[in-house]
Amino acid sequence: MRLVKMSPVSGSGLVLRLEPFIFFLFLILYRYYCGPLHHPLLPVCLPAIVRPSSAGIMAAFLTHQQKVLRLYKKSLRHLESWCIFRDKYRFYACLLRARFDENKNEKDMVKATKLLRAAEEEFWANQHPQPYLFPDSPGGTSYERYECYKVPEWCLDHWHPSEKAMFPDYFSKREQWKKLRAQSWDREVQQLQEETPADGPKTEALPPARKEGDLPPLWWQYVTRPRERPM
Repeated sequence: MRLVKMSPVSGSGLVLRLEPFIFFLFLILYRYYCGPLHHPLLPVCLPAIVRPSSAGIMAAFLTHQQKVLRLYKKSLRHLESWCIFRDKYRFYACLLRARFDENKNEKDMVKATKLLRAAEEEFWANQHPQPYLFPDSPGGTSYERYECYKVPEWCLDHWHPSEKAMFPDYFSKREQWKKLRAQSWDREVQQLQEETPADGPKTEALPPARKEGDLPPLWWQYVTRPRERPM
């Protein structure tokens, strides 16, 4: 349900998105004056729970290998935008792969870092001015199109009993998840503290459960993740 969408004005890159705020304000006012909500769109809008936020994921600096791999992928995507015909693209893609393979076994990190910097400068100079973007990618035509349907998971705690009765299976399972989260939270935090290096995490990946019967850290965000598209 998109209520407000303001397009960029006179070439400005600023897009003002007020849909979630106005949608929540509408729900609050409607429930205050009219009671429980019974609308055919609510089963589509509200049960979709917000995806895990980046604040709950352990962030870390990218390794040299990750930087090289991301540069290689970006280079292929921009090369694909430059070369319309597939046979021409494949020819230059093989040449590009050969250039990356020349130094893949470099052990001197000082030299490898200089090579990576030179490659990034070359990519910046030769990048496509208007590269092809997938619709769901940042900057694509469908990027975050369905974000306005997603609300924080804790909003389900404020549903009216008559609304929860519409989804008995989900809410009964959700109560079991809440009990499991209360039981495993201390063990999850303890595991993160024990396995996180003193100088900070080295990767964004979360550790798995180490003991049989235990749950992995921050499993709640994965279990309650939303649908990418509403049904």
